[in-house]
Amino acid sequence: MTPWLVLVNPHAGRGRSAMADTVAALRSHSVPADVLEVDGLGALGDAVRDAASADRRRLVAVGGDGTVNAVLNEIMAHEWNAAPLLGILPAGTGCDLLRTFGIGPDLDRAAARLVEGTPYPVDVGLAMGEWGRRYFLNVASAGATAAAAGTAQHIPARLGSFRYVAAVAASLPSWRPIDARVEAGRRKFSGLALTVVAANAQFFGGGFNIAPRASMVDGLLDIQVISSRRREVAALMRKARGGNHLADPGVRRFVVPEARIEADPPWPVEVDGEPIGRTPLLVRLRAGSLRLMI
Repeated sequence: MTPWLVLVNPHAGRGRSAMADTVAALRSHSVPADVLEVDGLGALGDAVRDAASADRRRLVAVGGDGTVNAVLNEIMAHEWNAAPLLGILPAGTGCDLLRTFGIGPDLDRAAARLVEGTPYPVDVGLAMGEWGRRYFLNVASAGATAAAAGTAQHIPARLGSFRYVAAVAASLPSWRPIDARVEAGRRKFSGLALTVVAANAQFFGGGFNIAPRASMVDGLLDIQVISSRRREVAALMRKARGGNHLADPGVRRFVVPEARIEADPPWPVEVDGEPIGRTPLLVRLRAGSLRLMI
């Protein structure tokens, strides 16, 4: 069997050695692998380009959702003879994508999937704006949730999945509903809103089940417009933790392959927890363009 090319973000985790933990987990499950530490986007880009040139299509991203997003974007930048196969070993503070598949931040369980799992063709999201193009696997959002994602990057990693909750608490006083416009197929929204979420998978923000009905294989995005008042945010977050918020009067949901989001003044935008720019934002899906080893 061709060894996996395992790409380790040395800065992932909570002060532990991502490299040492990864090697130990791979050995524990006898996973054939070449392990490479990639420090920075330049090194990551070189590694994925070399893999594409050698038609080496079995890659593993080691880190959090931001690391997975970086690996994804490098993969999508190249031509492949067949859809690459991506494995994920969680070593970050969020690891929300793997929660959709019932794995979460369990490194040992994820390592076992590299030998016991099944290739799973999935849709890949594409976010586009004046800042360029960015692919995503999990969730893109604009507005208050994107502002919280930006704040979370300045909160100590030792808080783990609670970083996002702390970020919401820190940024909540500045949240204001503003005029937003969403075009989702034949459906439209125009009015005051706090945020708009475009989900390909189910979880974000360190375990919030924001899109419990989302599927990564249906060619559709789960678009949610959140128009709750600021004083209602805490109650909505409690519902969203368990995926029980869709019936809330402050939530409008559209299921479409493409949506355009605008706001006045412009909103911040994030994909997979990484701030990337401001609205206007166009999101769409590329169906089945990647395989996950799950």
